[in-house]
Amino acid sequence: MIKVKALGTIERTLGNSLFTFNKVSMSLCEVINVLYNLDVNNTNFSTILNDIIIAINGVALSNGIGDLILESGDEVSLIPVSHGG
Repeated sequence: MIKVKALGTIERTLGNSLFTFNKVSMSLCEVINVLYNLDVNNTNFSTILNDIIIAINGVALSNGIGDLILESGDEVSLIPVSHGG
């Protein structure tokens, strides 16, 4: 199972703070496409990625997002760039 935690304004946008995917593995792109209801054929989600910080198992990503494969047990955190202080 892959868990996704949406924080702050992302939680409000997506309508929930916790999502689970009962898969052994899936790409991070696939997760983003499902959560944001994007057309699978249009993988240009750079606008969304510009507005969020993505952390996998507590470690923020800076590159390689498009190629990342998540495994069962991974926890993804979606953090708004503007998250207060």
